[in-house]
Amino acid sequence: MKRFIGIDLSGPSNTKDTSIAIFHGDDSALSFHQLIEGATDEDIYQQGKLTHNTIIGIDAPLSYQPGGGDRPADRALRKAVVKIGMRSGSIMTPTMTRMVYLTLRGISLSRTLSPHATIVEVHPGAAIGLREPNIESILAYKSETEHRYQLKYFLEQDGVTGIPEKALESSHSFDACLAAYAAWRWEHGRSEFLYEAKPPFHPFDMSC
Repeated sequence: MKRFIGIDLSGPSNTKDTSIAIFHGDDSALSFHQLIEGATDEDIYQQGKLTHNTIIGIDAPLSYQPGGGDRPADRALRKAVVKIGMRSGSIMTPTMTRMVYLTLRGISLSRTLSPHATIVEVHPGAAIGLREPNIESILAYKSETEHRYQLKYFLEQDGVTGIPEKALESSHSFDACLAAYAAWRWEHGRSEFLYEAKPPFHPFDMSC
């Protein structure tokens, strides 16, 4: 049994919007264990270093493109989500003004955690959008709780159990659950989208 941690990361000055969802899982099932809301860097580090048998999916850019602009992975994922009807703006360039502090925190935390855990960059909306045909719920779940319930039902059919109502009250907490789901799928070779790491500048896979 492995630990799967999903992190919906916010910028470093806005940690109240950072959620951690912790699950336990094998190749056939993923079960909810714990939710931590308003997570600080220390909270994330403490959870990430508890055991080496941990896979962490982080919803944030974990690298940037030298010279700025999109990374090749950003372009590839944007093309994939637009094809299914998601908005192109859901994939944002890591060095955009509104993204740069999130990118900074993602890079810092991923390097801090990588000696202790396996890290993958994920996109929660794409992780479920590329699997669930109900595009209405995909487009609305961040703002409307009822659609988070709809997507929870899909996850249950796909082997994910125990997500509590508390995690559905916040889009950040639900995204943390989706980040863990994406990491679980990636770990077992079941990504719907995979852009492999290209070290040294892009050291982590991007997967949904």
